[in-house]
This record gives sequence, structure tokens and C-alpha cells, in this order.
Amino acid sequence: MKVSESDVKKYNVVIPKLFQLVLNLPEEKQTALLKYAEDLLTVEKRAYIRKSCSIPVSFATYDRVYTDTIKNISQRGVFIATQHPLFVGEEIILTFSITGFDKSLKIKGEIVQVNRNGIGIEFKDMSPYIEEMLATLIDRMKEDPGL
Repeated sequence: MKVSESDVKKYNVVIPKLFQLVLNLPEEKQTALLKYAEDLLTVEKRAYIRKSCSIPVSFATYDRVYTDTIKNISQRGVFIATQHPLFVGEEIILTFSITGFDKSLKIKGEIVQVNRNGIGIEFKDMSPYIEEMLATLIDRMKEDPGL
């Protein structure tokens, strides 16, 4: 993509103004702005709509077990808020319960995203039963956002 001289002049004015505005914000507003910008970039990449939630989850890597919170969920993956040092490509096993279901869900997944807020997990090798349970959960969340 070729950048014209007028574009360069515009960016030379706009970008410093943006930086100054951001630097003048309180730290919590800067953090919120960063999260919003990250969300804007990732929303376009998603094939399945994610629903916000707060579901306690246990997950295990090859050598450790962790407990954190699922912050959003879709039929193909979750985002877990965590500060644990994990890496893209790691396989994990997630276990979590859903209100209204008798059994906990146990799902194999792979870490496909790591950022300072947590990890994105893509589900792997799901049984038809698990797929159906997730579809039901997502449908219930569409009807009742408080779930």
C-alpha cells in the first residue's frame, strides 16, 4: 500500500494528538481503552459469536492444574482470564459446570491466543454430547444475558 504525502502529514498530526490524549487519561481509563482496542481487532477474526460470562473453570496443562474464570464462551472456544504463564500451542483440559446441567463439561482444547488479560482456547475433539450442551448454553445466554 502506497502512502501519499498528504497521508503522512495527516498521521504526523493525528498520532501525536492521540498519544497525548491517551497519556492524559487515568491508568484505569488507559487500560479500558486498550481492552476496547484489542476487542475491536479480535471481533473481526471470530467465526462464532462469543457471549460474555463469568464461569469458574479448572484447567490442566501437561504438568499443572489451574483455577480461573471463563470470561466469554462460544461453541468453539473460550477466553479465560488468567495471569498464569501459558503459551500458544499448549494443549489443555478444561472442566466447568453449567447451571441447569447435571454433569460438568470436560473439554480438550488448545491455547490459540495469549495476552496480558488471559488465554484464548479453541476446543478440540468434542463429542456430539458436548457440542449439544454448548449450543444449548449459548442459546440460553442469548435469551438471558444474565447467565
